[in-house]
Formats: sequence, C-alpha cells, structure tokens
Amino acid sequence: MALLNPVAVLLLTTAILVGCESLPQALPKALPEAGPKPMASDRIAWIERQFKTCSGTACPIPTRKTLAIVELPVATDEPAPAVSGVHQTPPPVASDSPVATAAEPATASIHFEYGQETPTADGQRELERLAAIAVKYQRIELVGRTDDIGGKAYNDRLARRRAESVRSWLLDRGVQAEILVRAEGLCCYLDPAPTEAARRSNRRVEVRLAGPRDGLSDNNRSNNRKGA
Repeated sequence: MALLNPVAVLLLTTAILVGCESLPQALPKALPEAGPKPMASDRIAWIERQFKTCSGTACPIPTRKTLAIVELPVATDEPAPAVSGVHQTPPPVASDSPVATAAEPATASIHFEYGQETPTADGQRELERLAAIAVKYQRIELVGRTDDIGGKAYNDRLARRRAESVRSWLLDRGVQAEILVRAEGLCCYLDPAPTEAARRSNRRVEVRLAGPRDGLSDNNRSNNRKGA
C-alpha cells in the first residue's frame, strides 16, 4: 500500500478540526422562572378557609384563647313549688302525751339483800326512778334472780318473791301497765365469779319496759296479770 503524503494528511486533519468548531452548539435549556421569594416579614395564615401567605395588616389578628365561664345555679332558701296532685305530708307536731324518749333506758336492775325480797339502798333508788318512767309504757316484764348459794327449789321461790315485791310496789305507786312476772334461781348470773361482790350483783330483779304508750283504754289499764 502506497504511503500517504505527509502534507496531505496534515491538510486533512486541519480541515476536520475547523469543521467541528464551526458546528452550532446546543443552547442550554431555559430554567423555569421562580416566583417571587417571600419576604422575611411574610407569614402563613388561615385565610378564606385555606392557608395563604400574608404580610402586615393583610394578616388576620390572632385571637386570645380563653376558658369558657359557666355560671352555676345559686342555692336559695325558697321552698320548692308544690306539685299538683301530690299530697304534701305536714311536719310532725310535738305531742304533750307522756311518751318515752330515747334518753330514758328501757331496762333496769333492782338489787336485793341476801336471802330477802327487800331491796338494797341502791335498789330502792332504782325503784323510785323506775316508777317515774314506767307510766310511759304499756307493758313491764319482771324476772327474779338469785345468787349461787342454796338449793334450786329455795332459790326459785326467793326469785319469785323478789319479782312479786317489785310488781306490788309499782302497783301501789299507781303504775297502770300490764306487768308480767317470771322467776328462776341459780341462773343467768351477771357475774359468775365465786365472790361476795359477784353474788351481790346477781341478787336482782331484771326489769324490761316495752310498748311506749300513747293512750290506753280502761280495759288495758286494769289488765295486770302474773306470768308463768
């Protein structure tokens, strides 16, 4: 193959380079125009049911958050209005009848001397107090008791004599109530200790008042009977 002329090669190369420089170069793509940048004083606010940017007086003024104040109804001393068709119960009226009060005890114990149906000094004072409040009751229950000295039959009789003596004493003082009498000796001790102090407390008649009276008929007032 014949060798190319060096001069011809140089001319060809120069022509190629000149042709490349004469080609039109591609223009850069145009960038989209950016909108106006928000100013430093602009802010976003809720305007016309959507978020918008605003500045200065065009922005709505924020409202101060406060708690709702609820007024409660004020209590008054006025009575409630009467309801039509509803029966109004009147307040209770104090009665002058001798009805037993809660402060008065409904039980008592009358203590007796050893082997006797005679009350002790304390027992006599208790009898006086009993007579003062017994008029306020419809029924009186008396139960005779003894200490632990002696036989069963003897103590049963002594216990009944004690209860009968209290019944007679109350009737003599004008107590008009149904009086029930029971008795049992060697039984039901207040203090089972084998001491004289315990025995003194066991020689007694137990009294129970029942049925506060609010007026009795003549038949009930005369119905004082003995129990078994």
